[in-house]
Amino acid sequence: MNRAEIAKEFYIEDHAVIYGLLVKYATQMCGDSGMDSSVKGTILYAKERGLRMAMRASADGEELTPNNYIAYGERVDSKKLGKAEIKSVTPEYRTNSLVCGWCDAWKKYDLMEYGKVYCTWIDKNLVKGFNPDNELEIDSILSHGGPCCAFYWVGAKFNDMEDLKKNREKKAALADRVLKDFLYHTGHLLSAMCRQYYVDLGLVKGEAIARKALKEYCETFGSAKLEALVEEAKQDFLKV
Repeated sequence: MNRAEIAKEFYIEDHAVIYGLLVKYATQMCGDSGMDSSVKGTILYAKERGLRMAMRASADGEELTPNNYIAYGERVDSKKLGKAEIKSVTPEYRTNSLVCGWCDAWKKYDLMEYGKVYCTWIDKNLVKGFNPDNELEIDSILSHGGPCCAFYWVGAKFNDMEDLKKNREKKAALADRVLKDFLYHTGHLLSAMCRQYYVDLGLVKGEAIARKALKEYCETFGSAKLEALVEEAKQDFLKV
């Protein structure tokens, strides 16, 4: 299959599983050093994603505000595996994620222990990658046993639901050149995590972690998806 065809086969489960497997083998092979490197790799991945968003917003002449962070998000759950609710739009924007496709995947493949690392570090650092002056506060996390992921988008607010609707319309208008498919996101995740492992743990151990994780990924999802993922991970993920 060509890229366009195989990309349709990738979704949240691929992203969640390769992450969980990488952290699993990093910690099994390198202990605390592997866990520390996994945290740093997650932060690297998050900040690179946020930086790409900032680069697009800046090129459009937009300020790097919390509201524009929401509008320039690169990913959307088009299959509606997750469920969220809006707690408030003013004087502050707060949302709760009640059901999560990542958590469901980690439960399915017995990777929740490793998925918790992602949830701890990803969202706050996405925001920081977009603009180091912006903040996200998280009051509870599903993968840690919380009733939901409770997000307080510091500095983001909307006058009313109609104002929020306008932000969503802006996001929809940007979708064709901002949103990325899950093959891209999974490739970026693999790239960032491996780059961090190489720096912290060395090439030999880093390659061994990746090899074990990819072998198990292949056993679950097949060789065609493995080949597509490995090829996708070769690109420059700071190019917009």
